[in-house]
Order: sequence, then structure tokens, then C-alpha cells
Amino acid sequence: MFRRQDTLILIGAATLAIGGWLFLYPYQDEPLWTEWLLAPVLVFLGLMVAIVGATVRFFGETANPAASKNSPIAAKVHR
Repeated sequence: MFRRQDTLILIGAATLAIGGWLFLYPYQDEPLWTEWLLAPVLVFLGLMVAIVGATVRFFGETANPAASKNSPIAAKVHR
């Protein structure tokens, strides 16, 4: 099942693919500003979003609904 971090990776990969397609499109039908300005921006933004998504996915906290047995128990207040 997909999680929110997986969505970041997919958005980054899609943006990276669109930017790469615009930059490497063989027919050269698009305006010059899309090839030289928009495509590199999309590639770099897509790469950064994918890296952040992968970082959050691999190093982020995991949601565990069951309490851990090693968690500290609330201590009584001593006076």
C-alpha cells in the first residue's frame, strides 16, 4: 500500500521524467524557452523531491500502533 512518502517519490520521478522528456525531445517542436529553462528546472526539482521522498521513506519514523515493551513507564512523583 502506498504511503505519503511514496507519493513524494512518485511525484519527483514524474517531474523528473517530464523534464527529461522536454529536454531530450527529438522533434524540437516546443519553444526554445521550454527546452532551455523549464526542462532543467523540472529535472532538478523532480530530483530533489524524489531524494527528499526517499530520505523520508528510508529514515523517517515508522508508525507503530502497538506500544513498545521497552518504552519507559511514567514514574510516580516523589516528594
